[in-house]
Order: sequence, then structure tokens, then C-alpha cells
Amino acid sequence: MEKENKEITLGTLYDFNKRLILKQKKLTNKKIESIKKELEEWFNWQIDGYALLLCRERYDFTIFHLYEKLNRNPPAVAAAELIEVLNNRGEILSIEKDSNDDKVWEIWIKID
Repeated sequence: MEKENKEITLGTLYDFNKRLILKQKKLTNKKIESIKKELEEWFNWQIDGYALLLCRERYDFTIFHLYEKLNRNPPAVAAAELIEVLNNRGEILSIEKDSNDDKVWEIWIKID
């Protein structure tokens, strides 16, 4: 009797992560507020002028310009505007700093 070879296709790491993330509930407002403080600090220390929010699935790009003349607190404004943009696009499921690169955050949102 010959053994039958069975293969399972898992897809890409992105597909695997996407399936895991979509099982999560959206972040609470309390959690988002604590992350916003981290984002402020990150904008303050890591970004010299511009930051990019990229959604590769939808080819959606948003550029944040931090240092306009009338902006009194650029990092705080940038963090608040980022959260606002994310909320306008869908439910925020995850916001985490990339463990390999201090200049990258991984953000997952559920878009209808």
C-alpha cells in the first residue's frame, strides 16, 4: 500500500498573520490612548519631517508632515491625526512597533 502525499498550502507569512489578526477584537479606547503616547514619543525622536502610512493591499498612501510653522506640538498632533485616520478607515485591531526596526510600526485595521 502506497502512502498518499498530502500538501497543505499556508500562503505567505502576511496571509497567516492576517488570519490571526482578524480573529482579534478591536483595540479599546484605553489601549489606543496608551499607544498614542508611544506614537508621540516615536514621532518626536524618530521622524525628522515626514512619515508615511502605507496600505499595500489597497495601494493607499498617507503622508504626515510634522513641522509646519503654526504647529505647536508636532508629535502630539501627528499621533492624534494618525489615530483619527485609522479610525476613519475602519476598526483598529493592532498597533505595534516593529521589533527589528525602530522606524516602523505594524498597524492592522479591519476595513468593511
